[in-house]
Order: sequence, then C-alpha cells, then structure tokens
Amino acid sequence: MLKEWPLVAFTILGQTAVGVGLFVLLPVCLSGGFRGSGPSREALLPALALLLGLLVAASALSFFHLRHPLRARRVLANFRTSWLSREIFFELALMGLLALALVLVWTENGAGLFFRLVAGAAVLAGISFLVSMSKLYMLETLAPWKTASTMISFSLTALTLGAIAAAWIVRSAAGDRASGLPGLLGASLLFIAVDIFTAALLTPFYGALASRPEPTLRPPARTLRLLHLGRVTLLALASVLLALSVLPDGLGASVTPGPGPVLSAAFVLVLAAEVAGRFLFYGLVPRPGD
Repeated sequence: MLKEWPLVAFTILGQTAVGVGLFVLLPVCLSGGFRGSGPSREALLPALALLLGLLVAASALSFFHLRHPLRARRVLANFRTSWLSREIFFELALMGLLALALVLVWTENGAGLFFRLVAGAAVLAGISFLVSMSKLYMLETLAPWKTASTMISFSLTALTLGAIAAAWIVRSAAGDRASGLPGLLGASLLFIAVDIFTAALLTPFYGALASRPEPTLRPPARTLRLLHLGRVTLLALASVLLALSVLPDGLGASVTPGPGPVLSAAFVLVLAAEVAGRFLFYGLVPRPGD
C-alpha cells in the first residue's frame, strides 16, 4: 500500500488542482473576468500559478510509479480506447490552458471574452481529467474500485480540497474582506460534511452501506480500518475549525492579507484526511505478496 505513494501524490495533487480551478475560474467565466464580481487579479495570479505548480508536481511524481519511464511518451497513442491516455491528454490540455490564462492575467488581459473562453475550456478540461482519472480505476475485475464510490470519492476530494484551498488563496491575497470568501468557506464546510457522510456510508468494506469483503485467509487489515477512522476524524476536526473561523470575529479572522492560523490548520487537516483516504483506496485491492 505504501509503495503506491506516487499515485497517491498524483491523484491528490491533480484533483486539488481541478477543484481550485472550478472555484476560481468558474466565477470568472460567469462574471466577465477579474474586473467583474469574480476573484481579483491579486487572487487569480497566485491561484493560477499554484494550479500549474500542482499539475507539474503531480506529473513529475507519477514517473516514480513507472518501471520504464521512457515509454511514457507513447501514452497518448490509445486515446480512443484507453482512459489512461485520456487522463494524460486532458491533464496536458489543462496545463496549457492554465499557462495561457496566467499569461493573460499577468498582462492584464483577463477581462475580455477570450479570457472567459480560455477559463471555460480549462474548467471543462479539468472535469474531463477528473472523470478520466476515476474511470481508469473502475475496472470490472476489481470489485472494490468498480463501484460509484470511486467517482464520488475522487470528486469529493477535488471539491473539498479545492474549496478550502481557494479560500486559503483568496484570504491570503485580500484578508477576510475578500469578495467571495464567505461563499468559499461555506462551500468548504458543506463538502467536508458530505465527505464525512459518504465516507461513513459508502467506503468499500468499511462504510455502513458498503459491501463486505469475501472470506479470506489474509489477516485482518487493521491499518485500513485505522486509515478509515483517521480520515473521518480529521475531516470532523477540520469542520470544527472552519466553523470557528466563519463566526463573526472568529478565530484567525483578519482584515489584512494572510490566511490565518485556523484556516491553515483546517486545510492541513483536510489534506491529511484525503491522503489517508487515498492510501485506504489503494489498500482495498491487495497486491501479490501483500
């Protein structure tokens, strides 16, 4: 399970980038650019730079999982039939669109129709990247992964980490008076609650409504149970911190730029919870020799 850390890093970083992109770029598409009611230019610049950094880091770390990294150049050859090819294609498309969007915002050309089209295309590429990533694991021969819980789990990771990361970026740029911050904090609380609910009910083998594993001679997987309980506990603690931060004059509130210690701690807890959940995901399917 631990040897799957490159895939854990790739999926978590990639899904975070998709989530932040949804919460940052979708308002831009609807508002007419950073001069409208969407995120400010001061928030968009670090957000776009972070998204590119996350995707580059995810791509680099994924190579540690390959036995023959040089053969990765052929990965796009089977776009019509392979979800892996589609995953990489949409990741590259997303990276290119984000780079173009970053240049447009940097040169203060992010208020026109062209920028809105680029932002919209990036959102669609991100969603396609997330869907391809999920479908790649939903194989008929792997019962714990072929259920809808895989798509739900990956999507919630993107939405939960995306919302709280976007809130962290916006507060860092403009403080508590930033436009859209209350909505991002509220979305973070909502998705954390949904994440806890679905994890408690749908996590394969450990959720209340999930199927149970078939009889086996393998010893009980205590580590997986601990990861499941740890994930739910960390998400619950993060929700408490977020609730405190959104109260009037809440902990960590600041009118000056800066994320505040409470929001930062909540983000770290959510990130740790999603990492635990992803190691649990890979541990659900035993490898030969486990």
